[in-house]
Amino acid sequence: MKIGVNKPGVFMGINMLDMKESNSQTVLWSLCSYKTSTIKQLALTTGLSFVTVGNILNGFVESGEVTLGKMYSATGGRPSQAYSFNAEFAHVLGLSARVRKGKNIISACIGNLYGERVWDAEEPFDTIQLSSFDQMINKALRNYSTISLVAFSLPGVERNGVILENDFTTLKGTSFTEYFQKKYELPVIVENDVNAAAFGFSQHTEKVSSIVGIYFPRTFGPGAGVVIDGNIHKGVAGYAGEVNLLPIGVDWITINYDDPKELGAAISKLISIFCGTINPEYVVLYGDFFSEVLKEAIEQAIPSEGLRKIFPVVNYESDLDADILHGLIAQAIAAYQSGLRGNYRQDNENI
Repeated sequence: MKIGVNKPGVFMGINMLDMKESNSQTVLWSLCSYKTSTIKQLALTTGLSFVTVGNILNGFVESGEVTLGKMYSATGGRPSQAYSFNAEFAHVLGLSARVRKGKNIISACIGNLYGERVWDAEEPFDTIQLSSFDQMINKALRNYSTISLVAFSLPGVERNGVILENDFTTLKGTSFTEYFQKKYELPVIVENDVNAAAFGFSQHTEKVSSIVGIYFPRTFGPGAGVVIDGNIHKGVAGYAGEVNLLPIGVDWITINYDDPKELGAAISKLISIFCGTINPEYVVLYGDFFSEVLKEAIEQAIPSEGLRKIFPVVNYESDLDADILHGLIAQAIAAYQSGLRGNYRQDNENI
């Protein structure tokens, strides 16, 4: 009988290096959830041995991802070494481009690995171009050279890194992702603005199976974002939530936003479309015109008793900026945890 010879680092078909890395990440993010913990507590949480957890933590102490905490004893016996997750070891950058009160604005925020915002900035631009984002990224990197990933929010459709549709026409057709990945040597995430907002809203809401966010900018047609079981639903070509494509007989540019009856009926009809397709638990309506009279008109205009029975809880928000940035940071950290991360070089000649 021929006896097979294992490849280096492979035993019984298992890649030991992959297993070691998986164990290391399990320990690291378990510690992140506790913020500060001990070998014993982490071993019980992860199911790994005390020795394995201890060796992993020592490695992270050397890299700076974990710091040594105080010695303490819960029972008065032999004290245990506490270990603390270093949330400032790396950072993620979120950038959101929007039109606000007729001005083109790019908002930027940096989050640590707990998702806490540690830096914010905002700048107006005559036109939004790739170079507009360069200005904001360079400013962020000068403040935090530990940025390991950049997440963008844009009002439009992106597929495979290319901008297919966008409210900022100068971005349409650009190889957006490739441009920034090559220039800054950092991983890039590109998300639709309402998708990011709906995801951000889901992060500070009790766990629900489905949420639809709908934004009404008035100057453009509304857009929607769909989150199902904690994941953004984009559709096969990235067009999920493109309200302007829905054949419901509403012209969102010419509709009278000052007429509660006309507008209420249109919005109620739009929500009803999602009721029959997504059947969401929550709908978040973003806009600066939701008076109490309009809210009542939306409720009264529900098209049928059948729809009324499944009509979702409706939340009204005056602006979606906070939810966008919250969503971008949460997405970026999730991507970082999955291993998508880069190391910004301070000698990068593009800065």
